[in-house]
Amino acid sequence: MLKNSNLKIALYIRVSTEEQAENPEGPIKSQEQRLREAVNYRNRQSSFGEIVSVYIDAGISAKDMKRPKLQEMLMDVRLKKINFIMVTEISRLSRNNRDFFMMWDMLRDNKCSFMSLREDFDTTTSAGEMLLCQIVNFSQFERKQTSERVVANLLARSKRGLYNGGSVPLGLQTIPNRPGYLEIDPDHAPTVKKAFQVFLKEGSLSPTARWLNDNGYKPKKHLQGGGSKMRVGHFTVDNLHLILTNKAYIGLKVFSHKGETHEAPAVWDAIIDEVVFRRVNELLAKNRARLKPIKENRHPYILSGVSFCMTCGDHMSGKSATGRNGKVAYYEHSWATKRESCLTKKTFKCDPHRVLAKRIEPVVWDEFCKLLSNEKFIKHLLNKVKEKHLENDEQQERARYKAKLYGVNSQIDALAERIGILPKGISPTPLFNQLEKIQNAKKEIEEKLMSIKEINLDQRLVPLETFNKFAEFSKKVISENSDFNIRRQILQKFVKRVEIGPDCIKIHWNVDKEFYTNEVIMSSKREFSQADACDSSYNADNSNNLKNNRNVG
Repeated sequence: MLKNSNLKIALYIRVSTEEQAENPEGPIKSQEQRLREAVNYRNRQSSFGEIVSVYIDAGISAKDMKRPKLQEMLMDVRLKKINFIMVTEISRLSRNNRDFFMMWDMLRDNKCSFMSLREDFDTTTSAGEMLLCQIVNFSQFERKQTSERVVANLLARSKRGLYNGGSVPLGLQTIPNRPGYLEIDPDHAPTVKKAFQVFLKEGSLSPTARWLNDNGYKPKKHLQGGGSKMRVGHFTVDNLHLILTNKAYIGLKVFSHKGETHEAPAVWDAIIDEVVFRRVNELLAKNRARLKPIKENRHPYILSGVSFCMTCGDHMSGKSATGRNGKVAYYEHSWATKRESCLTKKTFKCDPHRVLAKRIEPVVWDEFCKLLSNEKFIKHLLNKVKEKHLENDEQQERARYKAKLYGVNSQIDALAERIGILPKGISPTPLFNQLEKIQNAKKEIEEKLMSIKEINLDQRLVPLETFNKFAEFSKKVISENSDFNIRRQILQKFVKRVEIGPDCIKIHWNVDKEFYTNEVIMSSKREFSQADACDSSYNADNSNNLKNNRNVG
C-alpha cells in the first residue's frame, strides 16, 4: 500500500451462517481478497488509499445493527480513524432500509464515503442516490421474502405434526431417510415411563430425580437432532421437569404462531398415557402453588450477576442457609449445585465451591472506594464521557436541527406549490416575501448544522479538576451510605466481573480492563470459603482480612 495515501480505508466483511464462518477458505477469505485486489488496482492507477482496518462479523445476519464489529467500525468513523468504507455488496452492510439510511447519514456527517464492488455507482449525483435507494429496498425485500417463506414452511410442517429440528426428546429418535418423523427409542423410553411413575409415587421433583439416579436410570448424554451442549448424564430437577411437562410424550406437536400456542397430532406414537400425563401436571401445578414467597428482608447480594469462579469460569449466585447463629449468606456454583443436587454422592470440583458473602463483599466495596481516588481512573472517566458526548449529544443536537430543516423544506414546497397555482390577477409578492424569510431560516439551520461538528468537545465538558472534586465528594457520600441496595446498584455499574479463587479474588472494573484489574489476596483460605456455622451478621469491618492488594493489569 502507499504510505502517503489519501484515504484511510476500512474493509467490512460479513457472512450470515456459522458454516460460512467456520470454512477457512470460504466467503470471508474471498470477500477480503476481492476488496484488497480492488484497493491494489486503484492504487496502481493513482494514490487511492491505505487499508487501516478490517472488520469481520462472522455468522451474523444484517437484519439489524447489533453486530460488534459494525459498531466498532462506526465508532472509528466518529473518531476519524477511517474515512472510507469498502464492501463487496451493499447487503453485506445492511438489509434494513431504516438502519442503512441512518448509517449513511452518519457517514456523510463525518465525511466518510463508502463503496460497494457490486453496485459501483456515484452516490454524489441524484441518479446514483436513486439507484442506491432501489438496491437497499431490494435487499430488504429479499430478506423479508426469504424469512416469510421459511416461516410459512415451518408452520405448514408443524400443522402436519412433523418434527422441525432441535434436540429430540429423551425416549424418541429420528428415522433415517424420513425427515420430520420420529419413532420410540426402545432403549430410553422405559426411563421416561419410570420417571412419570416414580413422580406420582414421590410427589416431588427432587426425591424423584434422586430415586431415578440411585436406581440406575440415566438419560443419555448425547443429543440427537440439534443442540450444542450434552446432557449432564443424570437426572436433575430441571431436566426432570422438562420431561414431565413435554407433550411430545403424549403424541402432540406444540408450536407457536403469532404469539399464540397451538397443538397438532404428531406423526410419532405416544409414550405416556394422557391420563397419567394430566395427573402428573396437576400435581406439579399444586406444588408450584405451595412455593414460599420471597421475603423482603433477604440479603441484598451486592455482587449478584458479576461473581464468577476463577477456576472454571461459571457464575456464582447468591444463596443462603441456616447456621447455628441464624441465616448465612454466601455465593456458590449455582449450576454445579443444581446439577448434583439429586445425587446422593456429590463431587464438587472447584475450590471454593461456595464463599461467604460477608468475606468478599466488603473487600470489593473497599476496593471501589479506593478506585475513586485513582487519578488514572478519573482521566479514563473523562475519556468515557467524551465518547458519550461524541456518540449521543452531538447526534441528538444534529437530529433536532435536521427535524427543523425537514419542516422548513416542507413549508418551502407548500409555498412553491401555492405560487404555481396562483390566479393571474393576484400578486405573488407576499408569498415571495414569505418564501424569502423561510429560505433565510433554512440557511441559518444549515449553518448551525455545519458548526455543530466544529465545536471543540473539550469546551462542552467540565475540566479534570471538577472530576477530582466530584470523586472526593462521591467517596465521602458513598462511605457514609450503609444502604446495601444502593451499594448493589453502584457496583453493578462499575464492576464487570469478580473472579473468586481459593485464596484470592480478582476484580475487573468496567472502566478499563487493561489497567483496572485488581487481585486481592485473602489471609485465611478456611475463613474465606467456610459457609456454615457462621454468624450471619454483615459488617464492613470484616474486610480486615485483606493481606495484600496489588495491581495486575
